[in-house]
Amino acid sequence: MLAELQRFSADYPRLAAVFAGLLGACVGSFLNVCIHRLPKGESVVTPASRCACGQPIPFWLNLPVVGWLMLRGRARCCGGAISLRYPLVELITAVLFASAWTLLSGPKAAVAFVFLPLLVLLAGCDLDDMTVPDGPNFTLVGAGLFLSVLVPSLHGHSSNLDLPVLDRVLSLSDSLIGVAVGTAIVWWIRTVGTLLAGREAMGEADIILCAGVGAFCGWQGALFCVFGGSVIGVITALPGLISAKFIKGEEYAGVVPFVPSMAAAGVLWFFRGPELATAWHHWVNG
Repeated sequence: MLAELQRFSADYPRLAAVFAGLLGACVGSFLNVCIHRLPKGESVVTPASRCACGQPIPFWLNLPVVGWLMLRGRARCCGGAISLRYPLVELITAVLFASAWTLLSGPKAAVAFVFLPLLVLLAGCDLDDMTVPDGPNFTLVGAGLFLSVLVPSLHGHSSNLDLPVLDRVLSLSDSLIGVAVGTAIVWWIRTVGTLLAGREAMGEADIILCAGVGAFCGWQGALFCVFGGSVIGVITALPGLISAKFIKGEEYAGVVPFVPSMAAAGVLWFFRGPELATAWHHWVNG
């Protein structure tokens, strides 16, 4: 099946990217349901999609991105505002799916369709409610370990044609090392930061997320998840900091959730890990 999809993608690359993007938009629509309900402990299956006022939403108004545009960001039943988060999550997931299918090899693109939605889900929950559900977070770790065995090329092991089981063992070992490094480094940062600041520096969800990125991307990806995520977090916080300090003349009181920044770093490494490692090596060595 995957081979047939690869052939179709090779023959019709643009059309394949469009189909992947449409699939991503539909997945993003489901992620919106998860982002809204999981932090509240609600089922993501029932009831069907409803407006905040309780009225059911017709399926033609629930189409990814298009539904929000048709309604102009307002609920049809009560006129209440519909968060911009809904079309953004759908659009981001669509772009990620299309990019994964276009830029990555077939097996790694298939893995991306599991890895990337989980990162979008966790980032969305943290942005919306400052809460990261344990279920999808632990699923990220478990899926990374399982898929490392199923797709050893995820960690660059696919050359032992005479002994393919060795590739699976090596890939799993890389995934486990990634989990261990991701867990350890965030745990130490959290422990030392808490001692120095006198309050909790990082949450347990950050530890699990970094372990999950390590399961998919290895120990280097786990390291980049933390330090690259820190850089992304600083960059995203700068506009608010500058506005508060130099325009409003007050102290910056905003809270920047770290999970979205870590998730963004995980996405970057998944797509361009070797290039980032090479760039870092050249920068360190002058």
